[in-house]
Amino acid sequence: MVFTPERKLTLYRGGREIQLLFLGRGHTGGDVVVYLPEERILCSGDLFLPGLPFLGDGHVDEWGETLDALGELNFDQVLPGHGPPFEGKAKISHLKSYFADLWNQTRRLRADGVTWEQAAERVDMTAHSQFYPQIQGPGVDPRAVRRIYELLSGEME
Repeated sequence: MVFTPERKLTLYRGGREIQLLFLGRGHTGGDVVVYLPEERILCSGDLFLPGLPFLGDGHVDEWGETLDALGELNFDQVLPGHGPPFEGKAKISHLKSYFADLWNQTRRLRADGVTWEQAAERVDMTAHSQFYPQIQGPGVDPRAVRRIYELLSGEME
């Protein structure tokens, strides 16, 4: 067994290599994924889902970098924390784009003095509806916008 406390724990069970990896903050401050390199399977928890994740306590400002690190792994199958398993890495770029757009729109509205409640109604993510069909028009989860306001103000780590 090889152990690096901050980033990686490698276990061996029989002939199988099992890696427990902390790639950075995203859904929570302590997201850990399970990676089976020989099988090319990633168990992503809530860090990487087939759809949009809950952002009310996430680290939207860091999540994209964590997804970049995730994309460096050699996997084909993803077993997410919610929803059906899915294949491939294409969803990484879609989610990163969504996060960047959400962050930038929210930041601009905050800078204009808009409350987080008002901003949640105004943020328009319809440009991402091709990949996230639940997006039907302007407006996002107010908990996500409140969290981004907290991160922007330095109130949360």
